[in-house]
Amino acid sequence: MAIPVTSIAFSVAFAALLACLWMLLDWVWLKPKKLEKFLRQQGFSGNPYKLLHGDTTEMLMMRKQAKTRPISPFSHDIASRVIPFHHHICRNYGMPFSSLRNL
Repeated sequence: MAIPVTSIAFSVAFAALLACLWMLLDWVWLKPKKLEKFLRQQGFSGNPYKLLHGDTTEMLMMRKQAKTRPISPFSHDIASRVIPFHHHICRNYGMPFSSLRNL
């Protein structure tokens, strides 16, 4: 009894579709969560991984709040007004590569 060519083609197409879905799942969810776990084990803290939108909502809220506050005329520190999210991250979690700044 011969196996029809169409059933073999559907099986190969289904296997290829499953492989693509697995690669997508790995790229979108598994690798970022594995990296997050690895960094936490190394002692790095930060915001948890969020699928698709990440920290966008927090960025927009902080930018909106920063625009409502007046700029102090006696301060040259404008980072909290211009890039509030990055200023918040650096203040809470430390400056990236801060040990290399003194080289």
